[in-house]
Amino acid sequence: MTEAHDVDIILKLWELANSTEAQRARLWMYGSFEARDYGDFQAKYPTGSREWHNFIHTCGMMELFGVLVNRQLVDEDLFFDLFGGLEILWARVKPVIVGMRQDIDPRLYENFELLVARCLAWKVAHPARV
Repeated sequence: MTEAHDVDIILKLWELANSTEAQRARLWMYGSFEARDYGDFQAKYPTGSREWHNFIHTCGMMELFGVLVNRQLVDEDLFFDLFGGLEILWARVKPVIVGMRQDIDPRLYENFELLVARCLAWKVAHPARV
């Protein structure tokens, strides 16, 4: 891929991540989301609720990002240099996703999980510059 192509893709991802809906969902996930496990999630945030939508929207976006990074369709250095906090989000949702996988699909949000693993490895290889 060309550098211009990589920049175009990363800018489109930035726009997607910073849409009003995505920002609102992500802010709720980082600030207000609390669920011990999948059962707790289902009790607090019924299917179709605003909170359920925030969870699905945010995790779905991370899954999309994971597919693109894991398949090398977006430059990993550009992506991880721009998008942060993935491991914080994953830690919050992991207990819910573990239960969802048992109940719905064992591969659910696997690219999100793989994205976080790659992100952590990238951070080791690219320490903070300041």
